Amino acid sequence: MKRQILSLLLVVFVITPWASTHAQASMQMDSVECLKNYSLYKEALKKKMYDYSIGAWRTMFNECPDVTIRLYSDGIDIYKHYIKKEKDALVKEALVDTLLMIYDQRMQYFGSHPKYPKGWVQGRKGIDIVTYRRDEIESLKQAVACFKASFNQLGNDTEAMVAVNWLQAVNVLVDQGELAEDELLSVYLDVDAVLAAHIARQKNDKAIEMLNKASDACTQILAQSGFSDCSTIQLALAENYELVKDNAAGLERMLNLLAALNCDGGDLYARAAERNYQLVPSAKASYLLAKYFIRQNKFDKAKDYYLKTISQADDEDLQAKCFYELAVVTFSHFKNSRDARTYAQNALEKKTDWGKPHILIGNIYAQESEHYGDSDFEHQTVYWVALDRFKKAMAIDPECTEEAQKQINLYSQYLPDKETGFFHGIQEGDQYTVGSWINEQTTVRYR
Repeated sequence: MKRQILSLLLVVFVITPWASTHAQASMQMDSVECLKNYSLYKEALKKKMYDYSIGAWRTMFNECPDVTIRLYSDGIDIYKHYIKKEKDALVKEALVDTLLMIYDQRMQYFGSHPKYPKGWVQGRKGIDIVTYRRDEIESLKQAVACFKASFNQLGNDTEAMVAVNWLQAVNVLVDQGELAEDELLSVYLDVDAVLAAHIARQKNDKAIEMLNKASDACTQILAQSGFSDCSTIQLALAENYELVKDNAAGLERMLNLLAALNCDGGDLYARAAERNYQLVPSAKASYLLAKYFIRQNKFDKAKDYYLKTISQADDEDLQAKCFYELAVVTFSHFKNSRDARTYAQNALEKKTDWGKPHILIGNIYAQESEHYGDSDFEHQTVYWVALDRFKKAMAIDPECTEEAQKQINLYSQYLPDKETGFFHGIQEGDQYTVGSWINEQTTVRYR
């Protein structure tokens, strides 16, 4: 019964007119009574005795709304407690209404607070709208309006979590056809500027890491939204480039966005990547350039940047990736099988459990078979070492199983037959060395 009465009081509080009481607040209760009620609810709240604190708090809210800003932060805590516990959907909705009303009254009386102004409160209100009413389109629109108002007042001082929630809410509304796709890009650029400003000011390494993760998550939101108009992206980012061209972190975020949207083949990406390398000649910057020049079919420049990346990188996984990609380019474009194998073997030295370099070497051997030896039989012996590589890939890297098995099925049909092997005096199961620059020992098997 007590619980039912309390719930009723909480709901009545939501629907009771309160505008007139605010106008006369300071006149209705003197400061001593306000202080008494403040002490009563605060003491109960310290002990998490919410049912004892709510009455005095409500009196303060109605009669002393301009006495202390703590009234509103405490009220948020109290009502979030009751929202979390409430099982009745209608009562919970009414409690959320009251929660949002607390934000509105706080802005009325403390909207010009120097540390927590109206824009800050609007951002927090928007977060709670998203928290409790994320499945309601109209509520999401209200949240977006709060986030936008927060940003319009605070600019890059907008809270990071407000900025991220803003982008997430806009993404849902765009997906539901409630907002134009261009709005998502516009908000992303504002959110990116907010996160960049926080990262630049932050001194705590863990906080910086979290902000960078938030930035990456925002990039993924845009990338996964289906936004694919690269001309619009580049046009929108062109002006932003001028703002960040002397900021390596800003350039890197731009490059990551363009890459995530598959818009990394244009002039803007090239300018940003080269400028980024000028500012910070790092392994990551040179790798981005190598990838760019591959897409531009400028393979000599790509090779130069791959080699720069390898020499600068401390990360062996990145070195392995560069060696492997350089091996592919050397094999497919420069038609140099020996150097391609060397680069692939270098990749394996950096990452011993990676199957793809073995598959590449197997394909190199298979293609080189016609150039090895003086007879068809000798040509065909090269497939033995090719198959060895495919099987090695399967053995060490489960992700390569399907691709390696396809190659095994393909090239097994080109192995020598037993009659030819018998003619050359070589028995199945014998050890055999494929010579020349390949120079690998294998086991004889016939088809």
